[in-house]
Amino acid sequence: MNCLLSVRASTFDKTEELKALRNVSLAILPEKPVSEFEPYGPPNTLAELGEHHNLYLMLNEPSESTILSTLKPYAHAKPRGVIPTFIKSQADIERLHAILSVFEAEHALQDCIMKIIPALGRYPVAFHKLINLSDTSPRLTALTWNEEALKKALDAKQSRDENRGLLPPFQYAQTQCLFAAKSAHLIALDTAPTARPEDLDKSTALGFTGMNANTSEDAQRIQQVFSK
Repeated sequence: MNCLLSVRASTFDKTEELKALRNVSLAILPEKPVSEFEPYGPPNTLAELGEHHNLYLMLNEPSESTILSTLKPYAHAKPRGVIPTFIKSQADIERLHAILSVFEAEHALQDCIMKIIPALGRYPVAFHKLINLSDTSPRLTALTWNEEALKKALDAKQSRDENRGLLPPFQYAQTQCLFAAKSAHLIALDTAPTARPEDLDKSTALGFTGMNANTSEDAQRIQQVFSK
């Protein structure tokens, strides 16, 4: 995995450009407003997308009942895993591991087929606590961070300087994410508001495996750089 493209299933525009994307994993965001019964859009749409891409469902609420009810309509779509935004510590990952085990058992899915990609940023404390993730859960596949979420959490006016370099708190978060991922032999995904060439060059130079994308154009640029 070198690119995680954020989309909403109901607004997924199946242009030839998007169809041509290869080896892109999709982070499916909840619909707005959130539907109680189909929060990620029609299950059949996700099942169709899943024929072409690995799907990861974004989880914003830690409640076990909420997670199980949120995932239930999509069991047949066979998502590759989840992207929790609420992770603060290893205990949260272990708890989510157990919840996913319940989901797999309820829907006759293979044990540990659902993977976990924590997205850090909503809770700054995670960058201190998630240092040693080795042996935390066999579900852990990758680790990423969200610059905009961290900016909001810190109530920061900006995250970059006039040269587009990350300001110290955000540079620290980037470094901690990279260290934690590499130490646990996980895929390390960087983040940026847009995939500009200078950001991609910095990420590859640091050792990141790939990057998050918000548009198909960004996804193409990310693939070109990280597939070399």
